[in-house]
Amino acid sequence: MSESDVKIYVSKKELNKAADLSNTFNNVIAHRANGNIDKAKSLGSILGTITPTGDEGLVVAVKEHLAPKYFAPDILYQIKVLLVFACETLLQIECPCEVVSTTAIASMYEVIEKNSPVFFNNISNGAAFTFYYLAIQKGGDLSEHIGEAFAMLCSVKNKEGFVEAGKTVWNIAVDIIVKEIESAEFKYIL
Repeated sequence: MSESDVKIYVSKKELNKAADLSNTFNNVIAHRANGNIDKAKSLGSILGTITPTGDEGLVVAVKEHLAPKYFAPDILYQIKVLLVFACETLLQIECPCEVVSTTAIASMYEVIEKNSPVFFNNISNGAAFTFYYLAIQKGGDLSEHIGEAFAMLCSVKNKEGFVEAGKTVWNIAVDIIVKEIESAEFKYIL
């Protein structure tokens, strides 16, 4: 028996994995060449500064729409978590492909970790995103489900005012984040 007689078996799963890896690699090269990777990094850096208060960063001006009680430290924390969740979710939905969204999300978290390490560690280890993902999966009125999850995370599950506050934060954030993503002017590869 010679070497030419030996056949190497490669499963379909391994072939598919190799093809996927090749496609991902080609996507990275294409998106780097057309500028999308750099745009995604810049976009992520901007979204990493998202805040419901202050004069610096990407300010989601919810103070104009919410009563002062929503700015107690524990509620403000939940608002910040919801804003980061909105950024991550919309990047996954609105970016031209997974390579671009993943790059933007990684850049966003780098900025959050650098600027607010305690907050970063809390959201990295927290369960809040799970409740928001479950809200998205319900279908129907997304804002309502997000508001309900927000109220539950604020430990006031049946308080309609907190549901409305969560809906308000979500809706304002979506508008602002989508505009930021659109302003990146990503190029689509066909």
